[in-house]
Amino acid sequence: MGFMSNGRVNIVITNRKLRYTYHKSNKMEGLQKHGELELPPSVLEEGKIMDKALFSELIRQLVHEHKWKRKKLLFAVPDDTVVIRQLEVPAALSREEAKGYIETQLGNSIYLPFSNPAIAIDFLEKQDDKQHVLLFAYPKEKITDYVDVFEQQGLRPVVADLTSLSIYRYYMATRQETTQHHILLVHWNEDALVLTAFKENKPVFTRNMKVEQATEEVDIERTIDEYLIEINRIIDFYQYSITKGDAQIELLLLSGDYPGLPILKQRYIESTLEVEDFTNGELPSKYTDVLGLAMKNEV
Repeated sequence: MGFMSNGRVNIVITNRKLRYTYHKSNKMEGLQKHGELELPPSVLEEGKIMDKALFSELIRQLVHEHKWKRKKLLFAVPDDTVVIRQLEVPAALSREEAKGYIETQLGNSIYLPFSNPAIAIDFLEKQDDKQHVLLFAYPKEKITDYVDVFEQQGLRPVVADLTSLSIYRYYMATRQETTQHHILLVHWNEDALVLTAFKENKPVFTRNMKVEQATEEVDIERTIDEYLIEINRIIDFYQYSITKGDAQIELLLLSGDYPGLPILKQRYIESTLEVEDFTNGELPSKYTDVLGLAMKNEV
């Protein structure tokens, strides 16, 4: 999968945590190191580096401790400001031409909630003279800030990914057979809940919500009940707005470091909707995102 023989670093960042793995080979059994770093308050906010000096020092310490100088790096950024949108372009365009065409339409026929985006596209099905395209957009300055810090501390960033895509990649790689075609990924960390719907293994919709930190068990249960309403709304939205009533969510995938995830799983076990998590892996389930990132090709 494009790994160098001298290994590769993989880092997933949330607003409160940084998780990493170091793989020596191109196989998951090549895992050499893994760990988690709690970020001091206000270092990151809504995925943006707010204290660049402190964040840079934390990365410097990691690089020094693990001897990561000049190692290739893949990193995943918080999904809280990503936009996923389906568009149509002329069918005759190549992938690069389609991306260029979309860039010319930004601010004209295509509007995003931020300026100067970093974009990527994925081709979906063709229909007559139209090519359906999946657009991923993220504020470019956020990614640039991360790249600057990583490069300053001696790492060689080669790819930036979305956390939700990394998790789904791990799911696809570790399941013998996937019969569900409509899946909702519920990625719940201590600070944010990200819901991403996948249709035929392609993300078609995402919703991000901030979450207030809950520590007591009663607070966690109350929070679960509150956001359960939002999750069910997204399930209904997918059925009646995204698929126009032709399909519905068949499976919930639960991931993240939120301590209430077992409670959420139990809520759905008692329903007709199938639910899975990643509790039987080699590492604790909160590492699913960084393990999925480690599976990504470099190009």
